[in-house]
Amino acid sequence: MADIESLLSSLSLAQKVKLVSGASAWRTHAVDEMGIPVLKVSDGPNGVRGDGGVPAASFPVGICLASTWNLDLIEKVGKAVAEEALSKGVQVVLGPTINIHRTPLGGRNFECYSEDPVLSGELAAAFTTGVQGKGVGACVKHYVCNDSEFERQTISTEVDERTLREIYLRPFEIAIKKSQPWTLMASYNRINGTYACSHDYLVNQVLKGEWQYQGLVISDWYAAKENVANANGGLDLEMPGPAIVWGDALTAAIEDGSVAESVLDDKVKRLLRVLEWTGKFESPDEIPERAVDQQGHRDVAYQAAAEGMVLLKNEGILPLDESDIRSIAVIGPNSLDFRIMGGGSSSLKPHYMSTPIDALAKKVNAEITTSIGCLTHKFVPEPARRLLSPVSAKSTGDRDGRDRDSDNSISDNNPQGLLCRFYADGIGSELMGERVIARSTVQLGAGLAANSKAAVLQGFYTADETGAFEFGLYSTGKAKLFVNDNLIIDNWVATEPGDAFFTQATTEKRAFCDLTAGEPAAIRIEFEADPENTFRAVRYGILPPQPEESIADAVAVAKIADIVLLMVGTNDDWETEGNDREMLELPGEQDELIRQVLAANPKTVIVNN
Repeated sequence: MADIESLLSSLSLAQKVKLVSGASAWRTHAVDEMGIPVLKVSDGPNGVRGDGGVPAASFPVGICLASTWNLDLIEKVGKAVAEEALSKGVQVVLGPTINIHRTPLGGRNFECYSEDPVLSGELAAAFTTGVQGKGVGACVKHYVCNDSEFERQTISTEVDERTLREIYLRPFEIAIKKSQPWTLMASYNRINGTYACSHDYLVNQVLKGEWQYQGLVISDWYAAKENVANANGGLDLEMPGPAIVWGDALTAAIEDGSVAESVLDDKVKRLLRVLEWTGKFESPDEIPERAVDQQGHRDVAYQAAAEGMVLLKNEGILPLDESDIRSIAVIGPNSLDFRIMGGGSSSLKPHYMSTPIDALAKKVNAEITTSIGCLTHKFVPEPARRLLSPVSAKSTGDRDGRDRDSDNSISDNNPQGLLCRFYADGIGSELMGERVIARSTVQLGAGLAANSKAAVLQGFYTADETGAFEFGLYSTGKAKLFVNDNLIIDNWVATEPGDAFFTQATTEKRAFCDLTAGEPAAIRIEFEADPENTFRAVRYGILPPQPEESIADAVAVAKIADIVLLMVGTNDDWETEGNDREMLELPGEQDELIRQVLAANPKTVIVNN
């Protein structure tokens, strides 16, 4: 075990400041000469993304976990999440999220547990106990009153003491007193005019004073905005790095007496404790991230999902008797694109995805017919991965990926996705690396793209029908999209601000392009990040031709089926970190779809996802 007091007394001022000023997106600084290792954290809480390069287990989101009311099960989920963290070389999982559902329009409600503070606190304690029992730290977040995404970086929650204590602080108090989470995350917002990361009353007096909290208080990413006020207000670690408000500025504040060095010492001591609790002093080397698809994790996720489902009303249709069913109509926008997580920092790359239609086909002998019914996307949906293929492995080309070898055929060995090349500065600068990415969102800042500021995505999209396809493109910078070397979307000049990517993205620009079934269309996307943005990412979408009367098509399918499974709901366009929903109604024409399908076939089970 490390002698923390002795180690602390041996550190210089520069070394101590370095420790509490984040190094990169997910890591703190090491002080090698003193034997102090890196602390690696990762986004949670419904899994452990790591650096995002390898798949991970995806567990049900918070609102589903809370609907189980099963503390033992939630503790098992926590243990499985900890095992995932160990496979990613992660010491702290950034979860659970226990902010309160104050309105159903909250964009991040899916990630939080409940509108009830006691239930939220009890669940958080169970999850934390499971995680930390495996030697991995939990990070209870976001402290406090962070219950809306609207102007979350600057908004002030005006709240009286009783409401603060009984609703907002209560779940944190329960979690801390019952499970002692090793870290806690301070939120973006202000409370009664003071930033959460600078809130002496809430952090120093209540959290560390009344509740005797011994763990580490971490800023939400870029939530640290005030050098001296953050330091004296109780924040312990600025994340991510490189530091913006601490670093040299904190050193200067200590040297001029604005911040006492004893205040800094307490922060360092808390960080060293977490390193000790997680066993990092004994195993300082970072292990490579691994994708470990364990059957036990699948079983826990399945059980949590099953127990989290809520039956609102049953008029004699359920349970279904398979012997009486010869045909099933699966209808609705979420039938093919069923949601397994919300958008934002809780998302990850799952080991596998099973759609309702695929799962049903394996379980029942009945004939299955399908119809989307209506569209619900806010942004042009991402393309089906099976239709994407990277540039041939034999292709060399120049650094911007524009010139290709004559062999551009699609091989059976090609993985799904587009080939992404990462550049140190602008397109054509130093090539940092390349890999095939299946998702339509490409984020810079981790792995091969850790220091890159630009990217080129290139490959083929092979349409399985002929017609006018809609393309969409937005980014946190400048972007262009070419089809067969023709520029169809220019989101490079005259960009307008949008609300995606934590409100740092441009608005999505769209264009139609005619494609022919079976003929590969060459896709190229060029992206350069805005240096003023903290988030560097680009997203594209491809939507096949849609029927003119999609609801009528769904009604026709419903009429001839013995039973209808109508799968409606939202997706991560609408429920995501960074913005709230604007309406309580289901997106698109889903309300009308429900009315018409029920009229066509009363034997309809509505699944709201």
